[in-house]
Amino acid sequence: MSVTIESLVKGTGRLLAIPRVVGEVLRLLDDPDSRQSEIARHLEQDPALVAILLRLANSPAFAPARTVDSVERAIMLLGREHLRRLVIAGAVTQAADHLPNQDMLPLEIFWRHSSYCAVIARLLAEQIAPRLAGSVFIGGLLHDLGQLLLFTQEPQAEHQAFLNSLGELDTLSPAEAERAVLGFDHAQLGGALTEHWGLPESLVVCIRYHHDPLAAPEEHALAVSLVHVANSIAHLAEFDSRDLHDAPPIEPEILARLNLRNDQLMELVEQAQYQILAVEALRNPKLAE
Repeated sequence: MSVTIESLVKGTGRLLAIPRVVGEVLRLLDDPDSRQSEIARHLEQDPALVAILLRLANSPAFAPARTVDSVERAIMLLGREHLRRLVIAGAVTQAADHLPNQDMLPLEIFWRHSSYCAVIARLLAEQIAPRLAGSVFIGGLLHDLGQLLLFTQEPQAEHQAFLNSLGELDTLSPAEAERAVLGFDHAQLGGALTEHWGLPESLVVCIRYHHDPLAAPEEHALAVSLVHVANSIAHLAEFDSRDLHDAPPIEPEILARLNLRNDQLMELVEQAQYQILAVEALRNPKLAE
């Protein structure tokens, strides 16, 4: 039987499960009558998630003027919408770390690119649309979830698509190569997975369309555009390059819409490289020691 998006999403089950407590917490955060103490009590049932949550809350992306040292303080200082994003990011990060080890896309490499994309998306948003800074940070952090799932679940097919795109760099993008081999690409899979989990539409759309921003729904087009650009610039930051030819191509229409010049993009590389250690330390606190 050939693999489909539906079969992969259905098969995630125990492999990439979001803790039950997350659904309960998200429902409470959506209820204006729920109490902070009630939200904190539910979250504290999952100490590992709380640890990730507090590291995220104290990160450069979200840190307020004062230290966030408890869940109730996080709600008070950050507000429910920010906490909602942090819970989602923490839950998915925790779940992904339980995936089986595989050599083609080690978790360290996956999270490093994801962290760069998150930082750059936020930096772009701060310049262009500050209200989106928090949501595109999470969109950037989770944009390649589908790729991680493919390398874990369908490694031969994903590796073949990767080789095919390498052989035709000028004419075949990695996403197009995936569609040729599998019938879908990692962005579509990631979007379907996060939709299945019931995550916010704005996040689902950023993941689903980060390689095809011109097709994104109008209400989320700006957020998708920021993650699309950030994904390409993240590759430059990873490899310490200042040549856009070394990165996946950015849609020219998106660059024009955002009014971004080449020198601004290169400045993002510098800024992201300066900030990356703090963001990577969200997952591995030892890096910050």
